[in-house]
Amino acid sequence: MKKTLLVLSIALLTSLVASAQVTDTIVSTTPSNRNVLLEEYTGINCQYCPDGHKRANQLKAANPDRVCLINVHQGGYANNTYTTIFGDALANQTGLDGYPSGTINRHVFSGNKTALNRDQWATRANQIMAMESPVNIAAEATYDWATSVVTIRVQLYYTADQTVSSNMLNVAILQDSVLGSQTGGSTYNPAQMVGSQYRHMHMLRHLITGQWGEEIETISAGTLVEKVYSYEIPSVLGSPNPITAVPKDLSFIAFVTEGHQEVITACDVELTNIIPEKLAKVTDFTPISNTRCDDEIEGKFTISNYGSNVLTSASIAYTVAGTTLGPIDWTGSLNPNATATIDLPTLHIPTGVDVAITANVVSINGETFDGTESNYNVRKEVYTGGGHMKLVLYTDAYASETRVKIFDPNNSIVVSGGPWTNASAVTTTLHEFAFDPMMIGCYRLEVTDSYGDGINAGYGAGYFELHDPQGNVIFHNDGKFGSKATYMIDVTETVGVEDFTNEAVVYPNPATELVNINTSDNVQRVEIFNMQGQLVKVETGEVKSVSVKDLANGLYTLKLTTDNGVSMHKIIKK
Repeated sequence: MKKTLLVLSIALLTSLVASAQVTDTIVSTTPSNRNVLLEEYTGINCQYCPDGHKRANQLKAANPDRVCLINVHQGGYANNTYTTIFGDALANQTGLDGYPSGTINRHVFSGNKTALNRDQWATRANQIMAMESPVNIAAEATYDWATSVVTIRVQLYYTADQTVSSNMLNVAILQDSVLGSQTGGSTYNPAQMVGSQYRHMHMLRHLITGQWGEEIETISAGTLVEKVYSYEIPSVLGSPNPITAVPKDLSFIAFVTEGHQEVITACDVELTNIIPEKLAKVTDFTPISNTRCDDEIEGKFTISNYGSNVLTSASIAYTVAGTTLGPIDWTGSLNPNATATIDLPTLHIPTGVDVAITANVVSINGETFDGTESNYNVRKEVYTGGGHMKLVLYTDAYASETRVKIFDPNNSIVVSGGPWTNASAVTTTLHEFAFDPMMIGCYRLEVTDSYGDGINAGYGAGYFELHDPQGNVIFHNDGKFGSKATYMIDVTETVGVEDFTNEAVVYPNPATELVNINTSDNVQRVEIFNMQGQLVKVETGEVKSVSVKDLANGLYTLKLTTDNGVSMHKIIKK
């Protein structure tokens, strides 16, 4: 990533016309009113945020050259999805107390905060657009697809003196058409839905000029300021969960502030693309399967045609943990701005560590090509377990979206659960499963969320974890896994036949109403699991009998915990 800066400041006499003194002036020197910058604070789990998006878009459509929009994903409803390192500091100075909130030019209209409810945006924007501006702004840029470098030229012309000593110039990178989840999208802004996904627009990805901008010291009437920024767009943007930077969906905004707060005026950056005839790049690496407990993994590259010609063949050189592999060849017919996937041979990576993968297109349509290297990290987690394990799962309020399965080495399902009934309030619900492997080998645990926002996205802090026979946590997942979380469990100890018998006697068996427990050990806990591994009944203390009257007919496992250990007993309810 590279950034260079060229600054040109020219002081002109107020009685002179700037365009007569400076060639290639793109900014107007005629006094004009202020433009609007609407910074909307939003998040994927905010139910009414799509209504805010719709209102902002309507305001922009009514004033296309006067209104600039930035969506700042921030706060608990964002859940670290689409966030940036800049969002919290921006939000902290607004005084917002709910989402969606927005600021119009970071202006305090009443009270002591800039945050406004969405029903106030249009009215306040009209007030700002009726105010005279002491400075005009204009900006243009070129994006070189071959080098991924954007060059942005911004000009300011001061038509009046100011009472402050300096201004700050800010340049923001936005991305459109980001497909992802959004609570309330289909209800409050259905026009943005693409199938089951929501099209996020003007999403803040980066501030080229830093958190609060570049300082402009000469701001007297008649001053022309020009700044040129050269910035190499990285392959991903945002933090802590960056997303792929898609060149065709990037846009830029420039705006001037007084200090960190008041926005004087703003403008969209007019963008010109420089697209060569031949240009391709690896834009993603996706693990296809982590479902092995050894060091092997399968995956695929996504290749994008950023050139103006149709791509018919390409070769990709790549490295895994510093070892050069490939090249791997692709043939087909790929139109400009289209993508294709390339399956990779089985990769060998160590487990439990981050492994670097690089990829570079080295030939296009049969000719040598020196492409831009793409970098990725992959991590394969494998955990060791065995014996009488337990899966503990807390679903959030939307339990109907959650499912859990554990597959044995033969890919047969040995534990399953969900979907469950949704809760009527923001809460979590406990689900426990017995995981008693009957064979040694590699098991796969999958927890899925049909909506794609995990089980800890603002509707209850759900999570799941696997416990060993002593109750120790083998692994923990905080529930923020998107659509699917996968864990591999290398089982080294099985639950054998001997584990299901001891001195304890469980009778009658089959049972219709009551199961009695006869043992000289001190009973601490009795749990009954169905054949899907789901906990259906639990009793604690000095248990002598357990009612099974309310259980459906079928085969169950009774887990008996005493002061001498754990035993398992098969029982039949009829």
